[in-house]
Amino acid sequence: MARLIDIAREAGVSEATVSRVLNGKTGVNEATRTVVLDVARRLGRFVEPSAVGHGPVVGMLVPDLDNQVFAAWAERLEAELFERGASTLVGIRARTVEREREILQRFLHAGVAAVIVVSGHHAQQNAPLDHYREVTSAGIPLVLVNGVQPGLDAAFVSTDDENAVDIVLTHLHELGHRRVGLAVGDEHTWPVREKLRAFETGTARWGEGEQPVAFTDFSYAGGYEAARELLDRGVTAIVCGSDVMAVGAFEGVRSRGLEVPRDVSIVGYDDVFWASLTHPALTTVRQAVPSMARAAVRTALSGGEDSRRPARTEVVVRPQLIVRGSTAAAPDGAASMER
Repeated sequence: MARLIDIAREAGVSEATVSRVLNGKTGVNEATRTVVLDVARRLGRFVEPSAVGHGPVVGMLVPDLDNQVFAAWAERLEAELFERGASTLVGIRARTVEREREILQRFLHAGVAAVIVVSGHHAQQNAPLDHYREVTSAGIPLVLVNGVQPGLDAAFVSTDDENAVDIVLTHLHELGHRRVGLAVGDEHTWPVREKLRAFETGTARWGEGEQPVAFTDFSYAGGYEAARELLDRGVTAIVCGSDVMAVGAFEGVRSRGLEVPRDVSIVGYDDVFWASLTHPALTTVRQAVPSMARAAVRTALSGGEDSRRPARTEVVVRPQLIVRGSTAAAPDGAASMER
């Protein structure tokens, strides 16, 4: 199949224009559209006549659909794209960089007008970036969600993790907690580094000494093990990096014969749909997924015929603390208690 760059060179237009024509996107005059379609067919690129004139196709890559927060991302992105007349190609389970590269290449071969990646390998501290540059160098707008790479010319949409941790710590401090633990995943990922930095800065202001951190993974088992580790270090409250971790932390606390929130308060992160159905109902940080999805789609589709891709931008969206039953006043004397 002829590449976008091959068609663009032959037709004397930009790759962005070729992408717009092949996806039936508006903003291209009919003379240019005719030239591009003729060149594409001559070079062996299949063009479905019935598809010409329809909206653009956007590639969307999410880690998986098992975790409810990623399912929510996929649903909201698809809804925003549909509202703007765009169709969606979905890729999942890019566990390795090689798999992620293969999915992005398939998106390019399908002639997508833009690519949106949620919590991909761009969130890794030392991840290879060449496969992302292959997308942007093809003139395809690239939007990366929850992870920022200074050396990459793309658009970034992220949750304000500093604000998220600050509002959680303020809530717990007001409840009398002075020994708080943080349970998060891989410390080499951008979201974890942001949470850790905010946690260390925020708790340092308390003057209560260094607060403990448990690095595990964003799973039920990870939350269970992190809770047991942090309890051994005398915490009265645990801040988890995901709601799934928080539910595991519930069980970790109960395995020690303790109760939530009487003995230990627990806070999650994401506010998935079942967070209010746990026992007790989970206090958590709600990511503004609808607003972030809207920003990601608006950025992805903002390029015009003479624009290869949006300029590098960073959009940071503040989350909201949802207070429910899993947090309560610190038990008397518990801050100094060793378990």
